[in-house]
Amino acid sequence: MLKKTEVCQKLALSLRTLESMVKAGTFPPPVRMGKHVYWSEAAVSAWMGRMFGPQEAWRPNR
Repeated sequence: MLKKTEVCQKLALSLRTLESMVKAGTFPPPVRMGKHVYWSEAAVSAWMGRMFGPQEAWRPNR
């Protein structure tokens, strides 16, 4: 499980940007446990795969 600050650090995002992305529905919602929120590493990795998939699949023209 990743805390909000850990997600921000991993993705080089500010807390405000992460919160805006969650609110806009462009990032997975967190799971609330008490007064804290968490993301699974799998959810963050899946989001990264969707975001960077086209870039990673790119091949130069020959």
